[in-house]
This record gives sequence, structure tokens and C-alpha cells, in this order.
Amino acid sequence: VGEPDPVIRLQRIAYDTSRYGEEARPVGAKAMVGLVGFAPPTLHTLGARVGSSLSERAYSLTVTNVPGPQTPLYAGGARMLAAYPIVPLASRHALSIGLTSYDGGVFLGLNADRDGMPDIDVFAQSLRESLAELLEAARGPRRLTVAE
Repeated sequence: VGEPDPVIRLQRIAYDTSRYGEEARPVGAKAMVGLVGFAPPTLHTLGARVGSSLSERAYSLTVTNVPGPQTPLYAGGARMLAAYPIVPLASRHALSIGLTSYDGGVFLGLNADRDGMPDIDVFAQSLRESLAELLEAARGPRRLTVAE
């Protein structure tokens, strides 16, 4: 079986994401960013800890996303250009992926155990290529629809 068409993959992602929103009660982005005293890196770490403590299943991947500020931040007069989250690896985990938004952009941070995932560079390149394919599919002539 060959690689699925990027448009079909994108539609599947949109469908699964819409189902998740209906089945779960995720914390709103504004509520999460508005928590007094918590910065996005703290929330990524907290999410990873809670997730690893609640699950009885064996898994080796942690993925978390936390919205960040959509206005530029500065330190000593220098503008912060990017925000790459680093999610700590839980015990016996090979990979963690953190995703955050900042100033109109989306940033991914990968953290891997080199023994558990020695080809993290191949994974990172494959991720770049796949995201580029999905972006091209979203901009393509076909319209993306989500089944309800």
C-alpha cells in the first residue's frame, strides 16, 4: 500500500481533530494562557507529568501543545524570535514532542533518548516533509471539508 494522498491525510486529521473536540473537554487556550504565574514551558512540563502519572498503558511518546503569547516578548530590549518547547522525557519514553504558538507562528520541540530513538534526525526531517505536504494540500485547489 502506497503513501496516502496528502489531501486525504489532511481531511483525516481534520476529522479526527473535530471528533476529539466533541468527545473531550480540553481546557480553553485563553484560560490556559491566563493562568497567573504559569508560563507555557511550565504548562508543557505539567502536562507531561500528569499524562505519565495517569496512564497505565505502555507508551513511549509524549505529545503536548500549549498556546503561547501572540504578541512579541522582549528581554533586555531584544525581541524573542522563536519559542521551542522542550518537554522532559518520562521514564522509559523514547520521544517527546512539544508544540507551542508564539507571535503568529507555531513551533515544535523534539526531545529524544538517543538509545531509544537513534534516528531522531530522520524523524525530524520526515516531520518537516510531512508538514510541508499538508500545508501544500491545504493551499491546493481542492477545498478541505470535515464530515459531521
